[in-house]
Amino acid sequence: MSYPEESLLVGAAESIWEGSDAKVNIGIDVSEKLVDALRPFLEDELVLVFITDSDIRHIKRKHGVAEEERGQRTITPDDFACIPKVLNDFDSCELIDTDKLGNKKFLLQKDIDGKIYVVTIQRGKRKLQIRTMWKKNRSGASC
Repeated sequence: MSYPEESLLVGAAESIWEGSDAKVNIGIDVSEKLVDALRPFLEDELVLVFITDSDIRHIKRKHGVAEEERGQRTITPDDFACIPKVLNDFDSCELIDTDKLGNKKFLLQKDIDGKIYVVTIQRGKRKLQIRTMWKKNRSGASC
């Protein structure tokens, strides 16, 4: 399945990888699968997940170089096309934390072609923000 946000996400990531300081705020439509999975944990029904330029810079800084040293795979701008699939067709979704303000943090995972993409989302009531993303090999899969 193709998602309309894929090219926008990749373009924003490519721009930031090239040093752009442009402001970005990209909304990603959510599936009923995600809404249903998060319904027991959220007071209001989820309507949108978004990512900002700050989040993309964080992902680049923390997961865009030398990830192999940590047993992961380095994120590239093209990987951002996988975000809507991870959010909307995840293999697993779990609540992993609640901050002092009551904001929940969720970890979603999706196996795409032998690579496990991991995305965390948090904050907000009806809109959640992508905070980070990384990828790793599925057990037994090679680089």
